Amino acid sequence: MKTRRLLSIIWLSVFAASPLFATPKPVTLSTASAALFVSYMAGPQTAGECVVLVHDWFGVSPFYTDAAERLARQGYCVVAVDLYNGRSATTHNEASALLGALDANVAAEKIDAAIKSLGERPRKIALMGFSMGARHALAAALRNTSVRATVLWYGDITKDMDRLSKLSGPVLLVAGSKDGSALDDSSAFAKAADAAGSGAELYVYPGAVHAFAQPLFNQGKTYDPVAAETAWRITEDFLSRRLR
Repeated sequence: MKTRRLLSIIWLSVFAASPLFATPKPVTLSTASAALFVSYMAGPQTAGECVVLVHDWFGVSPFYTDAAERLARQGYCVVAVDLYNGRSATTHNEASALLGALDANVAAEKIDAAIKSLGERPRKIALMGFSMGARHALAAALRNTSVRATVLWYGDITKDMDRLSKLSGPVLLVAGSKDGSALDDSSAFAKAADAAGSGAELYVYPGAVHAFAQPLFNQGKTYDPVAAETAWRITEDFLSRRLR
């Protein structure tokens, strides 16, 4: 019996480390209103630490699936939500059209369903959103007490201390120093989160603009791979400290 259990542990360890295991696979989830939608799951499904991802305005892009794979390879169970129902964009005009057609209430139901799909067993859950997705991720973290940590990459945020007091865990906020007014908002957000008792960590990469990690943004002209990798390492450290 002990031998069989040991072999199972070894098999799971090898399987979890393989590239195939990290590749996001489609999974059908159901919202509270019984609407079915497809998202993507990667990593060990039995992991005790999980991350729900929310994409930027381009939708399910290579950057987004790469993010899911990266976290999966570190042993997290990852659910990457698709708010656009299979559609995606490669240009700003296409992304703007998809964003304009997005129903915020439907988006909220999908993210909540993704969180609920991971909450059937005792788990530590984090939310991570990019740009547009950061706003939806933060809103979901405020609604769901099961969320232990939240990561926001250059997105819309709130500076309302009363709202931030509803968070059940700390927040990491990543921004670029050339992200306009968003930089001032980031500082105010961190102060409000601290005052609310939620705690916030703020990282600002010098010289980086909005969406510096997304190669599709501004046709790649403002993509900064060094800043992106630095942001990832800070994110990974944050998740490791807060979830493990």
